Amino acid sequence: MLVVSVINYKGGVGKTTVTSNLATELAFRGQRVLAIDLDPQASLTFSLVRPEYWEAELSAGKTIKAWFDSFSSGQALSLEDLVISPTAANARIPDGSLDLIPSHLGLIKR
Repeated sequence: MLVVSVINYKGGVGKTTVTSNLATELAFRGQRVLAIDLDPQASLTFSLVRPEYWEAELSAGKTIKAWFDSFSSGQALSLEDLVISPTAANARIPDGSLDLIPSHLGLIKR
């Protein structure tokens, strides 16, 4: 299994754009890709799912914030339970798959 991380403390250097394009291209080439959005701005998340869907279906408990918060309660969630498959993106990927663990705007408070 190959792991690729895009990390830079400086803002505005294209981390989200590189991550989104790299993940999509690898999936398009037949790879199974899991993108994990750890950015409190959730730009990668919102590039793959509509904000309305995020608010209605994901924000309450299907984000990386829910995983972090679960440690405080003493009942850690499995990361596997947070994986979603953005349907609009995957509809354009013929062979591979692109999955996502979404971010949460509330991470800014951490």
